[in-house]
Amino acid sequence: HKKLESADPLATRELSKLQEDLGFSYRQAIGELIYAMVTCRPDISFAVTKLAQYSEKPAKIHFEAVQNVYSYLLATKNDGIIYWRRRPRLDLPDGDMPKLKRDSTYDESDIKQRQQTPDELYTAVDSDHASDSTHRRSVSGICIKLAGGVILYKSLFQKSVSLSTTEAEFYAAVAAGKYILYIRSIMSEIGMEQYEATTLYEDNQGALLMGQAQKPTRRTRHMDTKYFGLQDWIKRDLIIMKRINTGDNYSDAMTKALGTTL
Repeated sequence: HKKLESADPLATRELSKLQEDLGFSYRQAIGELIYAMVTCRPDISFAVTKLAQYSEKPAKIHFEAVQNVYSYLLATKNDGIIYWRRRPRLDLPDGDMPKLKRDSTYDESDIKQRQQTPDELYTAVDSDHASDSTHRRSVSGICIKLAGGVILYKSLFQKSVSLSTTEAEFYAAVAAGKYILYIRSIMSEIGMEQYEATTLYEDNQGALLMGQAQKPTRRTRHMDTKYFGLQDWIKRDLIIMKRINTGDNYSDAMTKALGTTL
């Protein structure tokens, strides 16, 4: 990560020669990765967002990183987004059931509950505080799931610099809340009304307490009042925040590079 940020960009002549030797254009390669990311591969969101920053002046290490992302996609080309149905579709051709990667830490009872309620929204949010040394703005990761698969996912830099991890996590939760209300309104229009509060999973205890506080506290008065709309949405039972372990937080992959197992 640090090597990507500190690498010196190639001169125009060196860039042209490297692209000729490797057989691909950096900009075109990033564009094709963005297509895969937007279509059905949220798992590469952070990597693509990060590498896209260097489209103007890439270094050799950025080309190597792009090649690594393509190698990963090749190794996982059968992966995608899987949605559950209440009843089978008999009009579709027979085929093999998709194989889900399982982790021993998953709560099986929670998975069964979601399978029984495929029309309910579930959201997870995470943030990586001041991880980018070039501007120190935190990264927000948001995943909204319906029927077991993501229907909206975001990996984006926050607009302001957060002074603490809790503040960065709270800003990310507010952004997630806006998207939740947006999806709820669409579902209401198409006859899939969400009568219960939408669950928002958060792994930061401080952000959870701020969300439940109902009002700004002495330590949070430096924050813009617009961010405290989340507390109003919780009070009106539109959103309910719940604790999730960091290892189970599927939005974590939208904020940073993770180890192979995660």
